[in-house]
Amino acid sequence: MTGMMQRIRTFFTPDIPDEIRDEFVRASACQMQKQSRLLFLALLLTTPTAALAAAPGANLWVRYGAPAVMALLCLAGFLNLSRDLRLSVSVRRAQAFIRQATIGSSAIAVMCSSWCVYSWLGAPLDERIHYPMIIALGAFSTAYCLSASRAAAIANLAINLLPMLVLLFTSGDRLNLAVGTSLALAAAFQLHMIHSHQARVIELLSLQKSARELALSDPLTGLLNRRALIDNALTLGLEAPLRLLLVDIDHFKVINDTHGHDKGDEVLCKVAEQLAIRAELMGSVARIGGEEFAIMGRADELPEALALGLLADIRTAAMPHGGTVTVSVGLADGNVASEDDWRDLYRRADAALYEAKHDGRNRAVQAPAATPAKRPARAA
Repeated sequence: MTGMMQRIRTFFTPDIPDEIRDEFVRASACQMQKQSRLLFLALLLTTPTAALAAAPGANLWVRYGAPAVMALLCLAGFLNLSRDLRLSVSVRRAQAFIRQATIGSSAIAVMCSSWCVYSWLGAPLDERIHYPMIIALGAFSTAYCLSASRAAAIANLAINLLPMLVLLFTSGDRLNLAVGTSLALAAAFQLHMIHSHQARVIELLSLQKSARELALSDPLTGLLNRRALIDNALTLGLEAPLRLLLVDIDHFKVINDTHGHDKGDEVLCKVAEQLAIRAELMGSVARIGGEEFAIMGRADELPEALALGLLADIRTAAMPHGGTVTVSVGLADGNVASEDDWRDLYRRADAALYEAKHDGRNRAVQAPAATPAKRPARAA
């Protein structure tokens, strides 16, 4: 029973990796908004034909009332979806939109299906065949527009087609049976295409995520790279003053020259590991070039004592080449609201690092506080 329920759940909802789930929801909602807007416009333009297609002798509600309500719903939907719903910036808003679209489209499907069934039952035998075609065109178009949500697409296909398929298969007419079979096969094929479409979207999002990670990470150590560090600084700097620690391995050239570049790479990875362990969740850790690393975070969350801890951790760690490795550290604090602010913070930390190197290495130096920019004097 559990296996059956799992298969049913998988049938209605795709298996989405956790790391791209939020992005998939936002992308699905944006796609549904764009395609459903065009669908509502198309349905609005075709609703007047419902009065012409109504069965002879149909009452006023079937002939004019239902098409009028349908037209109003389509107009309201088109106007609503023409607004900027900001679905790409909020997962919660995107999830709510998908739920509302599923419920709303299902309600419209109930109305369309009821109209078709009622018209079929009241139409002459030689005219009944038109109604399966009408409902099929609407059902397949709607399912395509809702294909970003498998549950919504399946619900609309079922509501629109199942009642008509029952009428076709139970009518006893050879032509009706052929039409019903064709519609059932077409619906099954569309479900397969929806499944394939979502699989491709999930694969594309996974590839995009991997590409972003590669673009923002150092391939040797797995830490962030310089670009990612700057991006994080510009985001985090809007919340609070930042602290930047620049860490440079002392005499790294000697390690490369003595033990070879492969062993030097292993030393880089070991130092990166020590930095990540010490920083934990307090800051962003990056390799910004060669043997130089950086730790960046909020000044109130990244203690100055972290630099002294790093000196001890790396000095006492067992290194791949069998020797001792020391580092020099430059610290600087500052507000970062722009790339110019970041460059100033980096410049001051780099100057402090140079001072630590000049004073004998294996030490940390704190840069002086930033000098406030002078404002031009007001004219008297």
